[in-house]
Amino acid sequence: MRILVFSDSHGDSESIEKVLRRFSPDAAIHLGDGVDDLISLESHFPHTLFFNVQGNMDDSGDPERFQMFENVLFYMSHEKRDISGDVKLVLYGHTHVPALYINNGITYMNPGSICKDYGFRTFGLIDISDDEYSCEVKFADSMVL
Repeated sequence: MRILVFSDSHGDSESIEKVLRRFSPDAAIHLGDGVDDLISLESHFPHTLFFNVQGNMDDSGDPERFQMFENVLFYMSHEKRDISGDVKLVLYGHTHVPALYINNGITYMNPGSICKDYGFRTFGLIDISDDEYSCEVKFADSMVL
């Protein structure tokens, strides 16, 4: 399963669309501050599952979400939260600064910002197979935009 992770698009749905077309993911996640940018593309990608959480600049949505992908439990929120239990991946945004690290056996990922107004554009890529997963933060400008 391939999952793309976006955050802080702030109106830049065009960049999200280009990345979605390039990678053809099974799922796409938006971590807030522009969730409508992802939602507006949902009908163009009928084979992709869409998930999001509300950011501080969004008008609606759930502030946090737990989601299971291929037996790997994710926790998603706009701002970083420390989580324990069976969660394997914590996804957060807000800072516009990409981050990827492991703390107490849990992988934390901030995909940064996909918005063209913040210097460089980044997004997250997660691949899951047989209960194993890999995570990367990718720079969109040099790859697809």
